[in-house]
Amino acid sequence: MVLGFALLLSGSASAQSIVYYPFNSVLGISSNPNNLFWADFRIFTNSYFTSVTGEISPQFTVYSTERSDYYAGAGVKLNFYNMFNNYNPVEGYFINAGVKVRPFDKFKRLHIAFEISPYAVRQMDAGLFRTMLGIGYNFNQWK
Repeated sequence: MVLGFALLLSGSASAQSIVYYPFNSVLGISSNPNNLFWADFRIFTNSYFTSVTGEISPQFTVYSTERSDYYAGAGVKLNFYNMFNNYNPVEGYFINAGVKVRPFDKFKRLHIAFEISPYAVRQMDAGLFRTMLGIGYNFNQWK
């Protein structure tokens, strides 16, 4: 977890892209997705104050075209409040595969994100097959 925060906050990997998934109430902040490897941090915006959860995951770009980037990764879902109460902060694990599509010539930094992300709780006795659809903005020009 500390490594994920360090990667996101370091000067060479500062937040370069944001995405909001309105149907899931999730805000994502990424290091530079133009790189082959990048980090993604997500916060669940529809949470109780005593159950603020987020996800940290390394991602890698599998394939890129002029209008889209296909990526995959794996990560961990954390409950940040648990860190202050001596509980295990890990809630579960996930893998994901997604695409960021840039459909507008006039707004090249804007993208539509779609992701498939199977999720399992920490005890591995339950899980979800999640899908996410969102809109994002890249602060740098896409490669």
